[in-house]
Amino acid sequence: MKADLTRNTFDALRHFDRVLMQQGRVQLDADWNEQGELLLAALRTLAADIIGPQGGPTLDWGFALTALPQSQAKGDFCIGLGRYYVDGIPCDVDGQVVNLAAPPGGSGSVIVDQWTVDGIPFANGQLVEIFDAVQIPNVQPAFQPTIVQITSADQGTMTLALQGAPSIANATAPSLRRVVTYLTQPDFPGAPALAQGDSLIYLDVWERLITSIEDDDIREVALLGPDTAARSKIVWQVKALAGSRGIQSEKSSACDNFQPTDSGFLARLFGANRGRLKARAKQTTASADPCIISPNASYTGPENQLYRVEIHRPGTAWDGSTAGKSSAATFKWSRENGSVAFPIVSVETGNGTTTAVLATLGRDDRLGIKEGDWVDLQDDGSVLTYQAPPLLQIQAIDRSSRTVTLSGSTSIQGTQALHPLLRRWDQKAGDPADGGLQLASDNAALIQEASGDTWLELEDGVEIQFQPPFGNRPPNQYRTGDYWLIPARTATGDVEWPTEAGVDSQGNAIVVQLAKSPDGIAHHYAPLGVVNINADGNINLSGDCRKRFGPIAS
Repeated sequence: MKADLTRNTFDALRHFDRVLMQQGRVQLDADWNEQGELLLAALRTLAADIIGPQGGPTLDWGFALTALPQSQAKGDFCIGLGRYYVDGIPCDVDGQVVNLAAPPGGSGSVIVDQWTVDGIPFANGQLVEIFDAVQIPNVQPAFQPTIVQITSADQGTMTLALQGAPSIANATAPSLRRVVTYLTQPDFPGAPALAQGDSLIYLDVWERLITSIEDDDIREVALLGPDTAARSKIVWQVKALAGSRGIQSEKSSACDNFQPTDSGFLARLFGANRGRLKARAKQTTASADPCIISPNASYTGPENQLYRVEIHRPGTAWDGSTAGKSSAATFKWSRENGSVAFPIVSVETGNGTTTAVLATLGRDDRLGIKEGDWVDLQDDGSVLTYQAPPLLQIQAIDRSSRTVTLSGSTSIQGTQALHPLLRRWDQKAGDPADGGLQLASDNAALIQEASGDTWLELEDGVEIQFQPPFGNRPPNQYRTGDYWLIPARTATGDVEWPTEAGVDSQGNAIVVQLAKSPDGIAHHYAPLGVVNINADGNINLSGDCRKRFGPIAS
């Protein structure tokens, strides 16, 4: 949710069912966003109650794991078209259909009426499926769908040469669509190779916020530049977990009792120990004038802000040792909810520095960048694979050419199809004795767990405290991308954070901040099947663990 928001007010525990606008009132983004969240939560809860934790409709049962042609089967398998629900969230595997025609006197080739399919142009080596878009029962023999590989692609003549292509002479409406496989799935670029032996194949479903930087089509060009609303996208990723299948009975599937090679993997995947946070800005008195900040208020910032604390490097909290700094979990923070981002036009890296040309340097000083700022360089690939490379620091800015020079190197290539961007973060190193942050080798701040009156200060009196594990629970496992939102308000000189009444050791009444689990990212999982890879890289698809449901009307 790295958007320019005032705050996020949705809370399922309050049991609101809709938002009612009142006449003559100020309208805020938070109210509209809460209405959308309420409706979405109701629909997903209803779907999960009816379907169960996971399941697909019989008439459009998606995510079937099927074998590819033998020549293309090394280390890969096909992900079938259709729909599948995970915790009430619909996940769709779909593909754009292209019309086909046979070239004059040609064999093994087809002519297509469109060159870019699903946002990707045709190219050598791609897998496609030829099928008949019209099937007439009992009138003609059914045209069997066939998966083939493109061996030559000529955009000038719109011709594709296909290996093993069937004749389309008997097809009523010959068509073609791209084949989705484990290694070519759209939202998991660079999926890791499957390990030899058994692997549990499962779905990982989560939401990704999309702004006009990631998808310029949502920007209204008639506004001549400014963007409007952002979007939330359902991301599904088919992943593999190496291990060994358990003993299967008539009532169990191949996924039941699966034993991962990494015995702690499932605990980390589903465990509740993702870390908890407290936030505060203590206040003794509040100003009666909303335009004046009380001199005794802890939050002394000049503007209302939505602070975002986000996990950068995954792992466990810093143990305080010098050696532990290189592997401990880290975090970064932004006073603008991480929404200060700039499209990258081009980027070059070498000799320990990176030079990036940006499309813009921001609307003003508050939403711009300056020398000394820490920034992320990201693109679709790095976000979808949870990469956390070191943050880079701005050394110089040439405003005439919109060029920034950064310390350090990056793996981001500047490929425009992957929507590269530069995102500003606001953490700075400080004096540990005063709650200042200590930066790690990745230039993000070290996560230090504490209790009592030991807090880390962000800025202007806003403080946070990462909580140690409660009781005998194992160490917290912080995950890249998890985040907390902290609204700070000048009218109260305080932050909005849940509290409860308490007493100190002397019996005095105090206000106690509550510890919160991350506000996101929420991941949802569902098993799909078990595959086995032999020493030659050939795949055996021997277990389908999907569930399905039929239509209510019959």
